Amino acid sequence: MESYKDEIVLLQVNNWQTADKKAVCFSRDHGKIVFMAYGARYPKSVSGRLLQPFACLEAELYPGTRVDKLKNCQLAAPMPQMELEQMAYGFLMAEMTERLTEQGEPSESLYLLLRRALQLLVKRNPRVAAMAYLIQLLDHCGIGPVYEVCVQCSRTAEGDGWFSEMQGGFVCASCGAGKSQGLQSFQEDTRRLWQQLRMLDLAEPEHFSVKGGALMELEQILHRYLVYQTEQPIRSLEFLRQIAGGK
Repeated sequence: MESYKDEIVLLQVNNWQTADKKAVCFSRDHGKIVFMAYGARYPKSVSGRLLQPFACLEAELYPGTRVDKLKNCQLAAPMPQMELEQMAYGFLMAEMTERLTEQGEPSESLYLLLRRALQLLVKRNPRVAAMAYLIQLLDHCGIGPVYEVCVQCSRTAEGDGWFSEMQGGFVCASCGAGKSQGLQSFQEDTRRLWQQLRMLDLAEPEHFSVKGGALMELEQILHRYLVYQTEQPIRSLEFLRQIAGGK
């Protein structure tokens, strides 16, 4: 069986059996790949030492039916040096990338977006960088919510309103009147921030100020929407809560 080579970013790495590692990555040419690295936990394994979350590697793999096999790898870029908070938001980005993508669906544009977002985590506010990536990830996956118009009456979004994860976006004040149960507040400042982060160039982001209230509301909306779309709790949020509680 012939091997193949690709540039990959590690999303998740777990110990497997007594000496192996199982990893999930997103690659430039093949999309999401799940692979086994046999013997990677042995002290002399060079490849094993490189298999760390967020590492960018040049990897050679053997294809399998559902799980590929790592032949060898080397660094394609320096290992990211992240502080604890940056790492926590990186785990959030990695978790959502893994859940929202499917094996066998390559996307070089998403690969580059992920690379740029991880680099941005250590340069700018990691909370904002992670939200910008997650918003753009949703669009890449074709499930970005509607916020330009009301999802019920199709009128242009104006002023404050509501957000419905079940209906997939903005609900105007008129349509949401008396029906706020199950809806999340979605203020005009929050919609503007969503648009700003959606259009943000992660390779060369401009500097801008963010209102704390809009940031908190957008984060709540985004996390609820991600949970609704994946039908699973977000594991990495617990890590973020622990960090926030320790400050």
